[in-house]
Amino acid sequence: MASINGSLGSGAASAERWGLSLPITALLLGLLLLQILLVQLFSRRLSDLRRGTYQLPAEPEEGWLPLEVVLCLRGADACLPRLLDVLARQTYPGPWRLQVVVDSVTDPAWPLLQPWLARTDTAWTELHCRTLQQRPSQGSLKCAALRQAFSDLHSDSALVVLLDADIRFAEDGLERCAWACLQPGVGAISGNRWFTPPSPGVSGLHLSSWTRAVWNAGAVALMTLWKIPWGGCLCVRRSVVEAGDWLELLSRGLCEDTGLLGPLRRLGLDYRFAPDLVMVDPDPAQALLPLSRWITRQLLTARLHHPAWGLVALHGISSAVLLLLALLEGDWAAALVYELGCVGLLCWIEQLLQPQGSPHWLGWSVGLLPGQLVDGASTVAALLTRRISWRGVDYAVRTRPSRVWIQR
Repeated sequence: MASINGSLGSGAASAERWGLSLPITALLLGLLLLQILLVQLFSRRLSDLRRGTYQLPAEPEEGWLPLEVVLCLRGADACLPRLLDVLARQTYPGPWRLQVVVDSVTDPAWPLLQPWLARTDTAWTELHCRTLQQRPSQGSLKCAALRQAFSDLHSDSALVVLLDADIRFAEDGLERCAWACLQPGVGAISGNRWFTPPSPGVSGLHLSSWTRAVWNAGAVALMTLWKIPWGGCLCVRRSVVEAGDWLELLSRGLCEDTGLLGPLRRLGLDYRFAPDLVMVDPDPAQALLPLSRWITRQLLTARLHHPAWGLVALHGISSAVLLLLALLEGDWAAALVYELGCVGLLCWIEQLLQPQGSPHWLGWSVGLLPGQLVDGASTVAALLTRRISWRGVDYAVRTRPSRVWIQR
């Protein structure tokens, strides 16, 4: 205790010369208390969602309605065959149709689709594949592909499920989507992704993968609390598509998911996170520089389309800035307490979402500081950027109103 007090006193004396120490220490530890509160609220929210799940009947009141799965493809995603295989084995009791929109006739995704075109031993009742018919004057290529898919929905489809090609979908995934989305008052539901890198060891620290896992763990908690949908597995009622507000957003937007809250509320409907649609992803991350660009794009979608962007930005920037200032001022004790507290929070989030395993405290420790710094830098980049690259396409970015358009 004496050594900690001495360290705190030394840090305070050092930084008081700059007039910063006491406020920085108090702000950093206050931020930790706020993050503890947020994870506590996340824990309660998960408990409420799971409790509601246990109390509902095995089948939706409306029955297993016809639904439509939409895939938008650009490029030869190595995970696509895995997704198509699990879709072919879905256990959904009702009829459903698979609609695929491919970016162009020369897109390398076509050879991966070709073996499935004549298959009859599949769970879907119909496979409908088309190329993107019109390049958009504004809005992203994915949003344009979704608008085309929505215009081609089967007349009987009551639910629309959007999936990304790289997710790890369960064989009963469509049942889970439909069951959650058909609850009274719910207009859209989504799952989320949970990254599980290998534990650090003599073979490597897996720094980039744990950096991504740290950022994602915080993102899952904040997305749940602030109702930010995830487009990797998103299910919506057809009435949301037909109302038009969401289509207007797609006509100028970068992505389909983060802006969905406004159109839902105007219809008197709610968004709900589905904990049983959390998808574990063990795949390694890209290097830190491309990872930071990926995180910047994720944050940019919130900046463009979600009302909680200010809270997201404040959290990301304050964590990095206050920690850096504490380190620069030599307030090692406060920085250590904060970092240990954050490792504990990450282990807590992991236990909430993956209760069957043991917490990976060493991995979280490895990825924590780079995760905080990358999050802060990516948040600033998302605030300032006027151009973003996605799948080899450059988009110009503007706000008020939020919109993007292709530069090349």
